[in-house]
Amino acid sequence: MGSPKAAKSMVKQRIWRHRLVAPFAAVLITAVVVFSGLFAQDPSEFIGTRSHLGVHCRERGWSLGFRIRTGLVGFSNLISKVQQPEDLPTRRILQQLHLSKNWMLEILSPIKLSKAPCLQQAREGQQRQCRSNEKEAVEDLVCSPAIIVKQSPDATNVAHTVYTCFLDSHLEPEEKQSPPQDQEGEETSAKSGLVQYTTCTPRTGATVCDLSNQRYDICELCGDARAIGRSSTVMYVPQPLTSNGEEWNIPAQSRKSLPWIKKVTVKTLKASQQAPSCTSRHTMPAIVFALGGFTGNVWHDVSDVLVPLFLTARQFDQDVQLLVTDNRPWFIKKYSAILRRLTRHSVIDFDADDEVRCYPHVIVGLRSHRDLGIDPDSTPQKNYTMVDFRLFVREAYGLPAPGVDIPYRADKDEPEKKKPRMMLIERGKTRRLVNTPDVLLGLGWFGFEVVRADPRTHSDLEEFARLVDSCDAMMGVHGAGLTNMVFLRSGAALVHVVPYGVEFMADGFYGAPARDMGLRHVRYSVGPDESTLLEKYGRNHAVVRDPEAVRSGGWEKVGEVYMTEQDVVLNVTRFGPSLLKAIEFIV
Repeated sequence: MGSPKAAKSMVKQRIWRHRLVAPFAAVLITAVVVFSGLFAQDPSEFIGTRSHLGVHCRERGWSLGFRIRTGLVGFSNLISKVQQPEDLPTRRILQQLHLSKNWMLEILSPIKLSKAPCLQQAREGQQRQCRSNEKEAVEDLVCSPAIIVKQSPDATNVAHTVYTCFLDSHLEPEEKQSPPQDQEGEETSAKSGLVQYTTCTPRTGATVCDLSNQRYDICELCGDARAIGRSSTVMYVPQPLTSNGEEWNIPAQSRKSLPWIKKVTVKTLKASQQAPSCTSRHTMPAIVFALGGFTGNVWHDVSDVLVPLFLTARQFDQDVQLLVTDNRPWFIKKYSAILRRLTRHSVIDFDADDEVRCYPHVIVGLRSHRDLGIDPDSTPQKNYTMVDFRLFVREAYGLPAPGVDIPYRADKDEPEKKKPRMMLIERGKTRRLVNTPDVLLGLGWFGFEVVRADPRTHSDLEEFARLVDSCDAMMGVHGAGLTNMVFLRSGAALVHVVPYGVEFMADGFYGAPARDMGLRHVRYSVGPDESTLLEKYGRNHAVVRDPEAVRSGGWEKVGEVYMTEQDVVLNVTRFGPSLLKAIEFIV
């Protein structure tokens, strides 16, 4: 038999050799099983508690060793059902998988529950690897999270069934219950499984919330986070637990300065506290954010919610769940196409949710860099830009691909037979174009085909997006309607009519965002003779003579006078060079 030392060395070599070979063989056999047609197809999601053969994976009352060994035997029987292939390479794969199974049975046979100290940790959802001098290889296999195989949906389901089902039986929670259904009927599991989201690493010795940004507060919880909707609370279970818990009230939107933004409480669990029991456990991350605020104004819809949500959620490539507090059903309906591109999971009304939802990664709040803008150097993991956001929105509404030119240049007709198309955004109450008929004549004289549009009258945003996409340029007086430039194609022009007295803020609201989106920006500043303020106040009044003095009175005074009381009488002759500039950009 040789010396004990030599025998131990030989066993270690065998363990390490098979540790490397077994997972590789398991992945390869997954592909073989998929193409054999043995499993039903399920293109959408994992079923964490039942295999696709209809056999329940978690029988109760068995010892750990017996359950794992029985699962391996069942796994072997499953493999034996696969038709033996005629080609030699595939037969070798099957042989290697049988060897892997035999090795695992040999190693696992003496294990008892007391020898698996990491099982309780795994049950509590910790993403840790357990080390033991006696059973290092086995415990790494049992306790480490499995890797989701990002192949075809079929391969993913098979990998989950074959690899996770028989190894995950020991992770059944103490409270036995059927998987709950979420609001959209998605099945989730209340038990902790081996298949977990693993890209978020818990930070040791660091706070989970960042309150330093002047625009937003944000908390990022990695590991074990439990979202309790009815109390607007997210409980974080840190590892290890400490005697001192922390608590934050986070305005869950990108404008934390607004006192009416709904707050979500984030708490870290103390060692003396009992964590709330999970009613559903998810493998994807989650984002908790608030609506409310200034939503209802399309500029704020995009600047305060959609761009920050894109910044925060896009990195997860749709595998993220959105938990919405202070919900606005109209918002969810209006922007459903964008939300569907951000998540393939159901959107949860957090305030009405009775669940205790447990996630491996939760973000509370939304990141924001500036008004209707993105700083690429500050984006997590990806260098996102406003061009990316505009293309993302266009993709969500099924608009032509980025390589398609603006309509005028894409049209192959003779130049003399076509006109550049200008969308004129009309306003209802404030900052209106008083002489619209004259403006329409001027646009026609400069060669534009004009499409008049009032975004407020278009209930179908998808239809309106297609209308904007059909235009080469958009024109309008400074206001929320210009935000619809997100639907324009790359290289299109935005003709921005800036009312008298608001020049100081015009570029930040629409000029810089337009350029950042890859659009051409043409700015036209209205003179005092083109403003109805001249008739109302007279030329010698400070409102007309010294707008800066009025501005020193604060934003409320600016909003009251220059944004609310003012309409525009456009001097078409003076406006002409701006239209010529737009034509140069288009042609």
